Amino acid sequence: MAPVINPSIDISEFQKNPNRSVKRAGSHPFAVLTDNKPTFYVFSPEAFAEIAEIVSDLDLAPKLKKRVPEIGKAVPMKIEDL
Repeated sequence: MAPVINPSIDISEFQKNPNRSVKRAGSHPFAVLTDNKPTFYVFSPEAFAEIAEIVSDLDLAPKLKKRVPEIGKAVPMKIEDL
């Protein structure tokens, strides 16, 4: 089942003037519907950057969990020494 995002707009209405639709939404995401089903979602650049950051964190989490037991093997050093 596709996530529901309000507001939404019909594809034919969106096609008439996409820039107006984006401007009306401001920084809020919205769904573009075809036959009352989401076809795609529109996000502001800021919202997309937030989503990308979350996805990146989710990708890194397993790697970090794997390395936590190795923290005892870490060698202390100053950044200036690198």
